[in-house]
Amino acid sequence: MSAEETTGQVKPSLLRRIRKALDEFTPPPEPRPTPSKKEFAEGHHAVGIIYGATEDPGHDAPGPETLVISADIQGHGFIHRHVPRPLGAGSGHKLVGCSIEFRHTTYDPDYSNDIFVTRWPLEVQEALKPIRHQGPGAVRARIWNILSGCCFVIGCAGVMLTPILLCDLIFGSLAGQRVLADFLPELHPAIAVAVSVGASLSGFFLSLVCDARRD
Repeated sequence: MSAEETTGQVKPSLLRRIRKALDEFTPPPEPRPTPSKKEFAEGHHAVGIIYGATEDPGHDAPGPETLVISADIQGHGFIHRHVPRPLGAGSGHKLVGCSIEFRHTTYDPDYSNDIFVTRWPLEVQEALKPIRHQGPGAVRARIWNILSGCCFVIGCAGVMLTPILLCDLIFGSLAGQRVLADFLPELHPAIAVAVSVGASLSGFFLSLVCDARRD
């Protein structure tokens, strides 16, 4: 067999291999689109656990962390979802093991972006609280913030005064002479202690109420 005939057989064989490889090649599947808010609202509620945080590799530095969430759905087994970290770099690993609530539209175990978080872990909720310096609700938020601070000061003042007034009540009962008689001559020591304790309790309670109203 001549060299020309051998080359002629090799070329068709190589072309057939290339054509076969192209026919058998399956392009990677396109990612499924994230459901809309309406679809999430009509979907299902789930409580899952953040069991991992992965970093997307970048060109020069690691990319943003992605939280890996798993939820055990009764009658459907485990579903797995991915969501970007909500806080700064490195925060994702600190959230591993925390509980998270979310909505999903299907029970597909690997539909990774079928997730809408409705409740983050507590430390994330605190960090994500809106700081309203301007815009709708800004004045109202400032007023509630000032009231909260005033109530907190009243509560602290009650805590500091209670031991002093209590000592005055005990010493006056035992020795027959009040320590604070010159400062509070007309106020009964028992009433002063009751007012101080009430101020400390009500001050802290009202401070929490104002914080809730502010947010």
